[in-house]
Amino acid sequence: MEITIPYAGISLKLAGLFLGLLILSFSCTQKEEITVDTSTKNTLEGIINQGQLLKKTTSQEDAYLFQFEVSDIEIPKAEIKNIQKHPDQWKTILTFTDNTQISIPTLGTSLDFIVKDITLNPSGYNPLAATVEVALPTYGRVQITVHGKNGSAGSITHLCHTTTPHQNIPIFGLYPNYNNTIDLTFTDQAGAPRGSTQIKIQTQPLTFDAKPQFNLIQSIPQKMEPGINLINYPGISKLDVSVPYMLDNQGNIRWILLLSSSPELGQVSISSALKRTKEGLFIAGDQDQQRIIEFDMFGDLKHQWNLKQLGYSYHHDVTISSKKNFLITVTKNSARLSNGRPRVMDHIIELDPTSGSIIKEWDLADMVDTSRYLKPDGITPPQFAQSPTNWAHNNSIIEFGSGLLATIRYQGIIGFSHAGSLKWIISPHKYWNQSYQPYLLQPITESGKTITDSAVISGEAAIPGFDWPWGPHTPIALSNNRILVFDNGYNRHWVNNALTPNNNYSRAVEYKINTDDMTVQQLWSYGKQRGSTCFSVALSGVQYLPETGHILFCPGMGVPTAQGRGGRIIEIDPLSRETVFEMEITTPSNTAFHRVTRMSLYPPNL
Repeated sequence: MEITIPYAGISLKLAGLFLGLLILSFSCTQKEEITVDTSTKNTLEGIINQGQLLKKTTSQEDAYLFQFEVSDIEIPKAEIKNIQKHPDQWKTILTFTDNTQISIPTLGTSLDFIVKDITLNPSGYNPLAATVEVALPTYGRVQITVHGKNGSAGSITHLCHTTTPHQNIPIFGLYPNYNNTIDLTFTDQAGAPRGSTQIKIQTQPLTFDAKPQFNLIQSIPQKMEPGINLINYPGISKLDVSVPYMLDNQGNIRWILLLSSSPELGQVSISSALKRTKEGLFIAGDQDQQRIIEFDMFGDLKHQWNLKQLGYSYHHDVTISSKKNFLITVTKNSARLSNGRPRVMDHIIELDPTSGSIIKEWDLADMVDTSRYLKPDGITPPQFAQSPTNWAHNNSIIEFGSGLLATIRYQGIIGFSHAGSLKWIISPHKYWNQSYQPYLLQPITESGKTITDSAVISGEAAIPGFDWPWGPHTPIALSNNRILVFDNGYNRHWVNNALTPNNNYSRAVEYKINTDDMTVQQLWSYGKQRGSTCFSVALSGVQYLPETGHILFCPGMGVPTAQGRGGRIIEIDPLSRETVFEMEITTPSNTAFHRVTRMSLYPPNL
């Protein structure tokens, strides 16, 4: 007798004598082919694509439990052929019974393997910067910590925003002539640490012409506004290549652009200050080539706008409006006085950076009296002296309330509308003709007392609680009716002082403007008590520091120092009048900077 048994497409004919044995044998050895559930793989791959790391694998009765940072998943043991763990590479290789494999990013041990390449000074213009190429185990971010020479006070930490596994990490804040220690911390996409590795980057000494000297007088980091000091150093002169750099709270240069070898910025003359955009770039005006430039932290030029082709020459200041246009103080090359002589530094333009076109032009001669000037006294150096040609010397423009505000060195501070209508003037009342009298704000002291003394109103004297700004720079809009400004004290009270600074002073001063009753009240000032040690006849700046409410007061030119002349950086608490930071900067040219800006070293969006 024969029996035919179909199995797996094959017919087996067996003698009846062995039928019972055969059936018993098949029942003991036959194993069904296991099909791996597609949804299991899809779920697992979805967790991996979210950038989660596997933290732990636990063997249960019939399944393995895979525990990730946020999610868990159970996979039947019958679907898994092999699990190979590689903690040194931060991965687990999962092999299914169908022989397909999935590499699972896994919390591991050392992260040294993520560093693929280190490039110091990749642009060639920033010897205190580097890039580090990393290959991360999965999606995540990198937190950079450049360790301070003297502990945490000098350490700089930044959490980068990029989340892709392959990244080129920018490293800023290296010390010159030092073997810098940098921690690279691999985090999840929310910034929670996963693990770290450490690298070393050796830098060379800084060498450039007219290198400044620094003298740290006071530094209380726990009381200071966070950040680093951006110094807008013009170099030896306006004809020299500008050298912007950043100083930490210990007086160490931690970032610098040495642009002389740049084919695009090798002759750049940056007047005023670098302004950081929301995109993390810098914009500035270049007096050498009459243009606005935009460049990154490495010194690579990204965009430029030729003002000369538009009929203008750059002078002093560029800022970004609420509409993301550029507001620029300029000379209109075709502007002339009635006698045919050129007018300089008395125009403002609004430029659309996208189209490169001029949106609006303002002529200060339409708002301010061009005949209000003092004849040269023969003592003041020509570059500081007023003249019919240089009657205004506008040095800044900002948005203020619903309009605009300009500081005009030889005239004062004015507010005007976008349409170009004069609103008010903060200035000593002397020499203004009758048509401007309605726009002159009446002074009020810090205590709220209306001033009636004609000598104070005219600017021939000051009283406790009020003085006019003289040769002002760097206005800061604190609100719709309050401004902070650097009062240089140039020819204060109509007395020439350019070459005799011993009895003079500069101030940081806050004013409140009331356009309903046409008054200006002095709210706070600092500097008179410092006398000539903080007197700067030109340039200079102030800054309101929002986290602490402190004021940065920075006289930048001709300030006496322990080693010569230059400038000072002073951070002061306006409530207690405590100085929490002070540094002297001495330079061969006697000019330390145009302005100083406290900011984070890394752009917030980087």
